[in-house]
Amino acid sequence: MKSLAKKWWVYPLLLLIIYSITFPFFFRNPDYPLFFEVYSRFNGTLEHIAIDENKEQLIQNFESVEIGALATDFTLADVDGNSRSLSDFKGKTVLLTFWASWCPACRGENKHLAEIYPEYKGKGFEIFAVSLDRSKKNWEKAIEKDGITWTQVSDLEGVDSPIATQYGVYSTPTTFLINEEGIIIAKDVQGEALDKELADIF
Repeated sequence: MKSLAKKWWVYPLLLLIIYSITFPFFFRNPDYPLFFEVYSRFNGTLEHIAIDENKEQLIQNFESVEIGALATDFTLADVDGNSRSLSDFKGKTVLLTFWASWCPACRGENKHLAEIYPEYKGKGFEIFAVSLDRSKKNWEKAIEKDGITWTQVSDLEGVDSPIATQYGVYSTPTTFLINEEGIIIAKDVQGEALDKELADIF
């Protein structure tokens, strides 16, 4: 033990081992807000690394989704396991948004959407949100905390989701505003820009 104590790197190594063992069980538990926050940021870093590896292709995909084009339909499961499709909302103005619980900007935009959604919902506006989470618990926790009442779906494949790749999601949140006929009329509209678009429509 004396020989081990003389080696300064033993103690950091022991801490790293303890951290590695406890992280999957303790830090992923959304019942612990502080550690949930730490885990979310760590997870977000990993997801952004995955995005960066394919960023050039994702940007090309995003640019290929043109305003004036028909939005590609897709079907994913909601939090209850029910299949929901983008085409379910045909006849309404839809905000298709890609977000994640680990994305601070997304969480901020969720608060904004929670404020305006009740105002426009009765006028024919809907939000179809695709979560890029891998953990269903984290996804559900964020839904509860942000007061989300609009439709949520996910394949729980994170940024590797084929739908996210198809729409060229290289940053979060990424949004597409779609009209009643399913035509994309705006891209990356958030905050005041979204408010203006909705005011013009309704």
